[in-house]
Amino acid sequence: MPIGSSSIDVLIIVSSDPRYDARSTKYLRSLLSSGFKAKLVGAASDGTGDRTEELVRVPISSRGGKAFFMQFYQKVVPEAMKVSAKLVIAGDLFSLPPAIINKQRHSHRGRPVRLVYDSKELYEALPSLKVKRTSFLFWNLVEKSSLRYVDGVFTVNQSIADILEAKWHLPTTVLRNVPNKQTARRYIQKSFDKIFLTFSGGLQAGRGLIDLLKLISILPAKYEIRFVGDGSMREDLLQRASELRIQERIHFTGRVRQEEVINELSKAHIGIYLMENTGLCHYLSLPNKLFQFISAGLPVIVPHFPEMERIVKEYDIGAAVDTTDLDGVAKTVLEITADPESYSRFSKNSENASEVLNWQAEETKFVEAIARLI
Repeated sequence: MPIGSSSIDVLIIVSSDPRYDARSTKYLRSLLSSGFKAKLVGAASDGTGDRTEELVRVPISSRGGKAFFMQFYQKVVPEAMKVSAKLVIAGDLFSLPPAIINKQRHSHRGRPVRLVYDSKELYEALPSLKVKRTSFLFWNLVEKSSLRYVDGVFTVNQSIADILEAKWHLPTTVLRNVPNKQTARRYIQKSFDKIFLTFSGGLQAGRGLIDLLKLISILPAKYEIRFVGDGSMREDLLQRASELRIQERIHFTGRVRQEEVINELSKAHIGIYLMENTGLCHYLSLPNKLFQFISAGLPVIVPHFPEMERIVKEYDIGAAVDTTDLDGVAKTVLEITADPESYSRFSKNSENASEVLNWQAEETKFVEAIARLI
């Protein structure tokens, strides 16, 4: 082991900020509580870094683009090289290069380092990468060339797992993006004088955010929307809200710490996600925000996408809709909120579903997968 390096069981590397990355921090906490020695290294995109024995947030001054990745690799690779682990988890596609460098650096003939790729999405079909052909080709090449170093794969649902196993022939474990089990400050005696729809997550293209504004504009005046999160589209949303003359009916919380997201969502009446069908990556998604809505005890409205619709129907917690028909979506919103019996049933079913759809129920699979790989 190189001088100055530390030896642990599991090193997790992510290109996101661990402060807001629920999945990576759940991994870390589960490992530590299960007796593993583990460390998480990620990027602090607000420019402020901090470190403990188990968590390092490397300060990055840029939030995106080439400048971000240059700083990320310049700063994270040296940080990761300090750690000798039995197993490295690349928390996303962009973390694969430093994870591979760590594996090569610290593997020995008698003790090879194992590497897990947490493929949270079908990156080859990710719309944000396909916008720029050069970036798409580059990252597609990075992923394909990295697979020979990968010993196992994590992903978020069975549909994606089936595709990855058939393509890569690597052992794949499904770990759904469910939140930690918690009891939200549920606002059971909600007033319906104003009715709030809510969205959770990054304000980015492809997530149906403009459609949410259009939806609000055709609903009665007492319907408003809360965006729990922040992102590059915030100014565009403000501008469009002004054009639609609904600026007083939209609200932004800004970025919210993981531990407060569920409580923020529980202040609303309906959790809604109108993701656009821009390709297989979105069509097969099973996003964290759906499970956050459930943990907040909210009725939910999602697209007719197989994985999301399956959860909604199985637990009877709301409706799946045709997102291209906003009049139809508006009708669904009105039906749910106008019928106290239906609203109460969906809300109660969400609360019940949250007892099973949480990380504590998923954690066993994660820990067992780690133990097998080590």
